[in-house]
Amino acid sequence: MGCLQGIYKKSVSLPLLVAFLLSASVVGISFFLKDFFPADYRTAGMILCITALSILLSLVPAVNKIPKTFPSGMYLIVIFCIVVGSMADFSMFTIKSLYLAGFVAIVVFGSMFFQVVFSKIFKIDTDTTIIASTAFIFSAPFVPTVANALKNKEIILSGITIGIIGYATGNFLGITLAYFLR
Repeated sequence: MGCLQGIYKKSVSLPLLVAFLLSASVVGISFFLKDFFPADYRTAGMILCITALSILLSLVPAVNKIPKTFPSGMYLIVIFCIVVGSMADFSMFTIKSLYLAGFVAIVVFGSMFFQVVFSKIFKIDTDTTIIASTAFIFSAPFVPTVANALKNKEIILSGITIGIIGYATGNFLGITLAYFLR
């Protein structure tokens, strides 16, 4: 990963260590705060606390300007995805899994359809539509790759912003809807 080049320089690694410790602190504080939620809501409460505290911390200029945090985070996300993907057990798939896969396909392709329709209505260019669709469906880590394939680096910031906003709103709205439909 060329974007992690120079990560071992003291001027980069020490602030990055501070960022990692801040992240660990957010998790620790959220772990403590989850006990203030009712027993059935503790896991959801912890996820929402991590999300809210992370957003608040990102608004601090000194934290926001720490170099190499984004590529380091993307590297950790890739490792996480590989680990989770390697634990897939295809023998557990049943007919119910097919119904779920069908539902997910309808949601994904339906949302893509509406994104394209609204992009056409509001006259949004093709590259922005593609990068927004990537951010909505696959999330922020895939935005730079797609922008590179489109040979348009100008759309990376908007795509990553859309992806991060999607993470935050998805956490809050998803958990709220899940408990509402319970």
